[in-house]
Amino acid sequence: MKILVVHRQKEVVEQIAKILEGKDFAIMHLESGLDGLFTSRIEKFDLVVCGTDLPVVTGFELVRSLRTYSVNRGTPVIFLADTVDNKTERLGLALGAAALLSHSDAKAELPGMISEQVINWQATSSN
Repeated sequence: MKILVVHRQKEVVEQIAKILEGKDFAIMHLESGLDGLFTSRIEKFDLVVCGTDLPVVTGFELVRSLRTYSVNRGTPVIFLADTVDNKTERLGLALGAAALLSHSDAKAELPGMISEQVINWQATSSN
């Protein structure tokens, strides 16, 4: 499983690596939304975890592009936002996000969300 993490905070990447410890998964970390946009257009990933507030290109813009102009059109996305309000939630759902978590909830909920996506990936890749 290949996971693209586009987020400014390296702690998020470290948390994801800890969740997947002992498993054979590849994690690519980028800090810029623009880098994430270019990478996701040419390289296939099984999961994307991205912040909503990224430099140059926001997480929402990145996923909008991902859904229309990339090899990752159907790739599950987990958004991490500073706060999750109605507007943020509606936008995340409109973009087909698998989950939208606030940073304060991410520590508790992100492991379960990633594990769920891993299980879904394993089920579909074994068929």
